[in-house]
Amino acid sequence: MRLAIIPLIASAILHLIGFALAGFVSSSLFLLFPAALYSVLSVGLWRGMTWVTLVCMVGGCIGTVIEFTGPLIAPAPLLVGIILADLVAAGLLIRALWRSQRITNAR
Repeated sequence: MRLAIIPLIASAILHLIGFALAGFVSSSLFLLFPAALYSVLSVGLWRGMTWVTLVCMVGGCIGTVIEFTGPLIAPAPLLVGIILADLVAAGLLIRALWRSQRITNAR
């Protein structure tokens, strides 16, 4: 599960870059919440708190929907990078949960 920390941190950094590129305006404050959330979730995953995966997945899904339905806050290439980092993190978390479930069932 710790492998998912890398795209989470990448996504957090991209959110911060998006906030800076948007000119630190109030409409881009939305980008700070996922950056902070993913940073905290990365620490939780590092410490082995598996419940963090649920929070991460739900938060990522909500954020992606907001990014697709709302006005573009940051440049489009940056948003594509954020979404790709989120998808990689989600894939790695699903893979880790799937493997842990198979190990539990095998016992």
